[in-house]
Order: sequence, then structure tokens, then C-alpha cells
Amino acid sequence: MNPRRRRNQPEPESTSDLMAGLLSRLGGSGRALEYRVFDAYAQAAGALFRAETRPDAFRGGTLFVSVSSAALGHELTLLRVEILARMAETLGAGVVTELRTRMG
Repeated sequence: MNPRRRRNQPEPESTSDLMAGLLSRLGGSGRALEYRVFDAYAQAAGALFRAETRPDAFRGGTLFVSVSSAALGHELTLLRVEILARMAETLGAGVVTELRTRMG
């Protein structure tokens, strides 16, 4: 094997990155769309929200997110416009139109 050729190869991709890319190209509905929405939320929400919140359901354009405290839910609600905009960059406009929080 030629060692020079090996250095030019890109790093391997994770399974979740490959699945997200595949599903985004396929579009999807049902569970596939829900997976894409949950993944987009995790990316858009950032480390703090990713650690303290969990997307629960996606129905009719609304993403329901469980939060660990009322204060965190309020903060997420205040930032929802920004989070929805980031999600639209990944998913496309109009996929997720609302974000709702609930204690969980």
C-alpha cells in the first residue's frame, strides 16, 4: 500500500453524520422526518440545551421539547426564534414552525 495515498484520505465519518446526510437528501416523513428534526434541534440548540433538554415529539410542524426546569423552559422559549432559524438552515423553511416546552 502506498503511504502517500493514505495521508490524502479524509477522516471517516460517524454513523450519525452519514444517516443525517442520507435522510436530508431523501426528505422523509414519519419517523425519518422526526429523526432529522431531533438531530437539527440538537445542533441548533447548543451544548447547554442539548445537555438539559430532550426533544420528545414532532407533530404538525411543532417540536415538543422536555426541559428539566421552568427557568430553562422560559429561556428556551425566549430563544425559540433563533433556534427555529438555525433549524430552518438545516431542514429547510417551514418544516418546524413552532417550538413548545414541557416539564419532563
